[in-house]
Amino acid sequence: MARRVRNPWWVLVGVLLAGGILGHLVAQALVGYPALGLLTRELRFGIDPPFTLELRVVSVTVGVLIRLNLAMILGVVVAVWIYRLL
Repeated sequence: MARRVRNPWWVLVGVLLAGGILGHLVAQALVGYPALGLLTRELRFGIDPPFTLELRVVSVTVGVLIRLNLAMILGVVVAVWIYRLL
């Protein structure tokens, strides 16, 4: 039986990012179709506007905003499925 070689962790991260980006592109392409509006509806959560801590020597700004939609999640699922086939 042949041993399966495990891919490095950064390959999985790249595949997840690629799936999310492709899902976002699909969602942007489907904005004009009202029947497929479920795929394009966004869920946003995070710190918006960013929190700024102003000290005399340094200024620190912290802000995170995560935008998800169903097309992005489907893109990530398909990307992971393809990754597992490799």
